[in-house]
Amino acid sequence: MSLNEYKDEVREFLIRMNSLNGDDHQKMTWLYEEFELLKNAVDNSEKERIEHQLYDILFLIFEMAADNNFDLDKEWERGRKRKQDKYLR
Repeated sequence: MSLNEYKDEVREFLIRMNSLNGDDHQKMTWLYEEFELLKNAVDNSEKERIEHQLYDILFLIFEMAADNNFDLDKEWERGRKRKQDKYLR
């Protein structure tokens, strides 16, 4: 699946939950909380918790992209090219 397909899947889920709200500040608060949980999981070498926290973080990122109608595939390609130009040339 493409990144935009995951974003669209999250959008559909949020619509069904009546939770597509566009509150980026709230999502940033949740991301900080998830990063702290991820840090604790990494500190304790808890593989399953690390995987779960990564999923939660990705889901929130896809939520923000869905709320703002961002084209993640286009940005991935631009970012990939920038990294290749910077680090591989």
